[in-house]
Amino acid sequence: MCRVFLLDAGEVEALALMEREAEALFLTDDSAARLVAERMGYRVHGTVGILVRSLRRKQLRPAQMLESLERIPQRSSLFIRPSLLDEIKLKIKNEFQR
Repeated sequence: MCRVFLLDAGEVEALALMEREAEALFLTDDSAARLVAERMGYRVHGTVGILVRSLRRKQLRPAQMLESLERIPQRSSLFIRPSLLDEIKLKIKNEFQR
C-alpha cells in the first residue's frame, strides 16, 4: 500500500514503528500517509488534531488555538481549505468559548 500511495521513506518507517507501538499516534499532514495509516487501523492526527487535543487537555486556551488556526495560512505550507478552517474556528468558538 505504501508504494501505491507513493509514501516517502520517513512515512514508511513511521508506519513500521506503529506496528510495534499499539497505543501510538501517527502524526502527519500528508493525506496519502493519513489514508494508509487509517486503512492499517492506526490512530492519526494532523496539525488541527494536535491543536484540538491540546485544547481539550487544557494545554491551550481557546483564544490561543484560534490564533494558531488564523496563522496557518500565512505561516505554514499546510493547505487547509478556507471553508474547513472557518468551520473548525466556529466549532471551537461554540464549544469552548461560552
